[in-house]
Amino acid sequence: MHKNIHAVWSNIIRNENEIFRTITGKPYTYIVKNNFILINNKNRITKDAVSQALLIENPSPSKLNSAGIWGPSYVYGIITDNRI
Repeated sequence: MHKNIHAVWSNIIRNENEIFRTITGKPYTYIVKNNFILINNKNRITKDAVSQALLIENPSPSKLNSAGIWGPSYVYGIITDNRI
């Protein structure tokens, strides 16, 4: 994807508490705390993980999972959303 993490992170912050969806359509929300995203008030995704995900060409949940990124379906839902 090769998006700029600073621009992406700003958009992530701007869209917290909005509804996002996994690739299967499961809805979820997040809030931003310092340098991580808190999914559904319980699961953390770090800014570094998002940055790493942005480097993956043609990302998919399985590619994100193979790269060792926690919550690949959630990360995919965020980084591929038009708001981000």
